Amino acid sequence: MEIKKASVGPGELAYCVFGTGKVDLVIEMGLGAVMGEWWQLAQRLSEKHTVLLYERAGYGSSEPSPAERIPKNIARELHELLEALGHESKVTLLAHSQGGLYAQQFARSYPELVERLVLLDPLSPRDNEFRVRLTRSEFQKSGVDKTGGLRLNLLLARLHLGWLLRRIMRTAPPFYYYDGFSEEETKYILAAISRPQTYETALREYAAAHDERLLGELASSEGFPPIPVVLITHDSEIEKQEICRFGGASEEETQKIENVWQELMGEYLSYSPDSTHLRAEHSSHYIHLTDPELICEVLAE
Repeated sequence: MEIKKASVGPGELAYCVFGTGKVDLVIEMGLGAVMGEWWQLAQRLSEKHTVLLYERAGYGSSEPSPAERIPKNIARELHELLEALGHESKVTLLAHSQGGLYAQQFARSYPELVERLVLLDPLSPRDNEFRVRLTRSEFQKSGVDKTGGLRLNLLLARLHLGWLLRRIMRTAPPFYYYDGFSEEETKYILAAISRPQTYETALREYAAAHDERLLGELASSEGFPPIPVVLITHDSEIEKQEICRFGGASEEETQKIENVWQELMGEYLSYSPDSTHLRAEHSSHYIHLTDPELICEVLAE
């Protein structure tokens, strides 16, 4: 896969373009994700679109940025990348998980460049509601807080225990959800997993995405541009099974956790009068790996 780089701010962002012609679809990945996780879907989508897949500063082949990892800075860096590519026309933003927060910010900051948002299990700007509405025990079992896992992986990476991280991550997301990665994709993902920079960046992003002082307008529909929003959320029964299996939550607890999660994601529907909600019937959180056909169908419309 040909990876290119463009100067953005003081560093460079890595990207790939799939298809020919003007870019009309941009993928904004989730927390800690790198391009190898998305190459196959981007290739499929390029049958009908010209796809820009890029890595945020600090991930994969992109250089880290000294700028705060707040949504406005990340949206600005994507805008600078598009400018570096000479791109001026509207695009659809396909965003997963925490990438949904950055896609929303981009749409607010540069509405003239956004055709529509397609959000896959997007992070809510009100994600801190989990702490408010769940007991401490329920919150710990929910798996919502990523800080502990990121810190542990950072420690292992700094201790040069990349071999252990790679062994562990072969049975964790994204590999847990998809075993069809090519040798090149697997090598690329595992290389990123071994770098302290990956976890340093993810921790900075995660903290900023939960600092309510930095989120401002994102928690309100006010000021959101008049564009279509397609919200695709995970299947509740599949997700509840995973919360139970990995968090040890009871059936009652898993239902409570899931209710909060779906409610928070559903708030994105209030941002636009032209909004659609779909359920990914084969998926928990990694919808792009387990329901790619649904994504292709939505983007073909």
